[in-house]
Amino acid sequence: MSFEHLGRRYEIYMQSDVHRDGMALELMDETEHPYVLVLEVFYADADGKLTLTAHREAVPLELVERVTSQAKLRLPPSNIR
Repeated sequence: MSFEHLGRRYEIYMQSDVHRDGMALELMDETEHPYVLVLEVFYADADGKLTLTAHREAVPLELVERVTSQAKLRLPPSNIR
């Protein structure tokens, strides 16, 4: 799911993480190479919690809202709801 915000190009990816035992949505800034991880919403299989980690300072609230709304729809995996 790619989109633009304030002249920058972003993509949201779904990832599986076997080391942390869960799944995540990652927001990548793909405006320039190398692409930069902006934030991640992680679903932990062990306790069912969703957590947000920002990898950049001063992330616009609109981006946080966009990714968290997607995370609520797409995480946890549909087979364990």
